[in-house]
Amino acid sequence: MIHDSAVIEKGAFLDEGVDIGPYSVIGKSVKLKKGVRIGSYVHIKGNTVVGENTYISTGAVLGELPQMLGMKDSAGKLYIGKNNTIREYVTIHTSTSPDKATCIGDDCFLMAFSHIAHDCKLGEGVVVCNGSLVAGFVEIGEKTFVSGNAVIQQFSRIGRLVMIAGLARVNRDVPPFMLVMGDSKVWGINIVGLKRAGFTKEDRAGIKKAYTCMYRKGESLKSSLDKIEAINSDKVREIKVFIMASKKGICGGKNNTLREKIFLDYPCLFRTKIQSYSLFSKYKSRFSG
Repeated sequence: MIHDSAVIEKGAFLDEGVDIGPYSVIGKSVKLKKGVRIGSYVHIKGNTVVGENTYISTGAVLGELPQMLGMKDSAGKLYIGKNNTIREYVTIHTSTSPDKATCIGDDCFLMAFSHIAHDCKLGEGVVVCNGSLVAGFVEIGEKTFVSGNAVIQQFSRIGRLVMIAGLARVNRDVPPFMLVMGDSKVWGINIVGLKRAGFTKEDRAGIKKAYTCMYRKGESLKSSLDKIEAINSDKVREIKVFIMASKKGICGGKNNTLREKIFLDYPCLFRTKIQSYSLFSKYKSRFSG
């Protein structure tokens, strides 16, 4: 059913079973596949394709121009897979060039007020919670969970089955299966996500060993990668391949220095703990009788 107040521009393609709510606007180059449901006040424009059985809620804006200075026009593309849920006021932008596309995989859940910028690629089953911001050219692996109000910097790569905690800031690559909290710090492995994904106890043990080698031993990452090569696990090899392909470096561990970044030849230095009272010892005379 298409509401009488909806605006469908000439040239738009609507497959069978498409529902469009009040005051929504569908641009001339948009393709809506079978079973797409669109709420009220939704605006879909540009070279946008929306896959089967996708639900788009009130106020979402899809296919808008990239938010870049000087960007007045673009022939970029946006591909949204099937069975997605896109909630209230989500914004997703097209790519910066016609030979690339912003891509949202199948079965993703983008919650209210989340933003997916130009040229991003989200894998199957990704969840992005309320208010989270995903900057341009970010890649997110399948079944990764991005909690509320997290921010992911441009060009970052997030491996599959990663858990990003609420309010986290991610400015480097995150290896598969890891848990990220706070200021780009890996705190452990995504044990809950791995169990839900059906990973065996042996798989989880191998991933935990790899995490320990990389983040808890205080060795250089290059040395750690040599050691995890001995772990007989496809999942661990996936971690190594991901890291070796990194251009930005990977997020450091929770005990690392404020360097925020690990290069292959840099040691993982640990902070020295300082008792809080010692920070103020030189001011002791001010507080003595």
